[in-house]
Amino acid sequence: MYKEIVIRKKISSIFIIVLMLTVSIVVSDIIANLSLGEYEVGNHLTSLLSFFVFILIIRQIEMCKIKYKYSIIADEFIIYKVKGNKQQIMASVKVKDIECIEKIGKNKIYLDAVIRNMYGCLNFDNDLYFCKYNNGNGTKRFYFEPSHKLVEKLDVLKNKEVY
Repeated sequence: MYKEIVIRKKISSIFIIVLMLTVSIVVSDIIANLSLGEYEVGNHLTSLLSFFVFILIIRQIEMCKIKYKYSIIADEFIIYKVKGNKQQIMASVKVKDIECIEKIGKNKIYLDAVIRNMYGCLNFDNDLYFCKYNNGNGTKRFYFEPSHKLVEKLDVLKNKEVY
């Protein structure tokens, strides 16, 4: 049995919030005096932008409360999403069904994470991995942020099952 927990680092969220606020200030200054004919839409657009940025900031704060727990129990790899005292199983994969686990670049995840499942906190300093597995009905994929030790354990178990 092996388990580890990935927690979103606060500095990542603080950086993103400061970046969003900076961009919103610049954009709101640009659109503040915008008008279409006799209608001054700049004030309305600035209010809309402020509301949108507020929602994104709340989302960033909520993301800090989410943890992911990766567990290997017997021959099964289980990913839990932990928020407060609640645990939800996000994925349960037999190690022998894993086709590949590959380290990927961070730029690819931002483009592909909208479509695929992401079971990690997107910390700036952690490596991202892509897991492809067969679930009986076809292949499924997800992204996660394991430690090197977890990846090594999965590789050992996967290779052990083959022989």
